[in-house]
Amino acid sequence: MDVSKIMMADVCEEWLNMKRLLIKQSTYAKYRNIVERHIEPDIGDYNLGNLNSYLINSFIYEKIKKGRLDREGELAVKTVRDITTILKSIVKYAEKEYHTENLAGNSVLPKRSRVKFEVLSLKEQKVMEEYLLDNLQEPRCVGLLICLYTGLRIGEICALKWNNIDFESKSITITHTLQRISMPDLETKRKTRIIIDEPKSESSFRTIPIPEKIFKIIRKSSYPHNDEDFFLTNSSKYVEPRNYQYFFRRTLKNMGIREVNFHILRHTFATRCVEVGFDVKTLSEILGHADTSITLNYYIHSSWENKQRQMMLLEG
Repeated sequence: MDVSKIMMADVCEEWLNMKRLLIKQSTYAKYRNIVERHIEPDIGDYNLGNLNSYLINSFIYEKIKKGRLDREGELAVKTVRDITTILKSIVKYAEKEYHTENLAGNSVLPKRSRVKFEVLSLKEQKVMEEYLLDNLQEPRCVGLLICLYTGLRIGEICALKWNNIDFESKSITITHTLQRISMPDLETKRKTRIIIDEPKSESSFRTIPIPEKIFKIIRKSSYPHNDEDFFLTNSSKYVEPRNYQYFFRRTLKNMGIREVNFHILRHTFATRCVEVGFDVKTLSEILGHADTSITLNYYIHSSWENKQRQMMLLEG
């Protein structure tokens, strides 16, 4: 087969059609978005005969430069790594399907930046808890408390229904996540839509014990309710993550706390767990991490005081 007549844009579409049969809607939407925004516009017009590691590495380098100009921090590097991983998978598909050479053999992934997570200070956490406890009539405020004390992701709390709460074992079981994905619809002309799907990994399916003080709040908020109702609305209507993020920002403003991302609740929960002595395996399972190494790399950091104590051991 003459690979000089096969365009990368066509290979990209073939790869997406193949992947669509194997992966979740949300993952497919992410892949398509990356292909359409980054890969096809830049190298879609190349044919397989002209593609090589040099062109791929040049493409990656340009993405890194653009990422640094557009936004600083891990997000830019992570995005480029995602783009690179998908491109290499497409090239691998071309190698098997069209018997091309190892086109990406010498291409490299951008180096991962060290991630520094923000957490609420103890003072900020106290202010937040006091405000939320004064506004328990608002289910979305109770939802924020739940996230602060269980580490739920925003998509998980938005998908939470009353039937996910076991009042006997005092636990929450995570079975679904809610998110808005990019999925253009030619008939409705909508570019995105909400999906409620199973979590992204097996480890994200989990049952979390509820701290007693949070369980008492949930129990007081539970009557009357329908098991199939969403927790945040006590109705069949959901709150989508984007709107819950807006609510969180307004709440921060009311509390006089700096503007931060919703995910800070999860980081704060994990950090407090480490501070009170949670073992890594337990914390990893509660957070829904696929591997304890993720928990270790993200959250387990020795304090300066502990470093000093350890160094003192050298003195005998």
